[in-house]
Amino acid sequence: MAAQVTSKSKPTTGVEIDPVYATILRPRALALIGDIYHGPILMRDGLIAALVKENIPVTFLEDPTALNAKALAGYSLLIIARNGRYWPDGYGKPQTAWMTEEQQKAIWDFVESGRGFLAVHNAHTMYPPNGPYYKLFGGDFGGHPKPYVFTIRVENKNHPITAGVEDFDIYDEQHMSKYFLDQEHLLLRSVARDNQQAAAGWWNEIGKGRFCYLSPGHTPEALNHPMMQRLIRGAARWLLRMD
Repeated sequence: MAAQVTSKSKPTTGVEIDPVYATILRPRALALIGDIYHGPILMRDGLIAALVKENIPVTFLEDPTALNAKALAGYSLLIIARNGRYWPDGYGKPQTAWMTEEQQKAIWDFVESGRGFLAVHNAHTMYPPNGPYYKLFGGDFGGHPKPYVFTIRVENKNHPITAGVEDFDIYDEQHMSKYFLDQEHLLLRSVARDNQQAAAGWWNEIGKGRFCYLSPGHTPEALNHPMMQRLIRGAARWLLRMD
């Protein structure tokens, strides 16, 4: 019978094992990525670089119609890194939101039951207005100027998500998010050179589950910035109650 390996055990090599790699019982993530303005490769590569360091297996999905309660059943973490825009008559024609009432309910139930939801960059853009998705989110899309250099300022240095994260400059879209929660839930603020400011990261709890939004992610430089990578990892750990 094989000996069990714990976070403090030392196998025959005599090397203490990192808890991240001590067991095959890892939580699984489902990531919905890619839209006409944000290619799936950009989002895939940025997310997987952070998740692999936490040994979190992730399945990537590009077709939003495949996101439903049945699809979510085998996962502990949902990640959405795409907008909600849909052009039923082709790009450039009138647009609507692709997310249905059933999908909103599936996500709400997923979180309320005790699992985690990480929303990245434009995951608050053009979803069904006044629905449970935005209620869960705690914010809404507020537009953005063209990309430029601005600062991500850590507003709450004591939260597990921001542990070890310092203020950093990025070249990205500064999303001027509409923020509906209070100061306690605010993690990050974006500050432009002309002092335009907006909430850029926050957390929320719904029922037994957890939610986190992180604003950066339009450019490879922003998504792969060491501090953003640390934020994604911290968010994943907190959402999955791994700390």
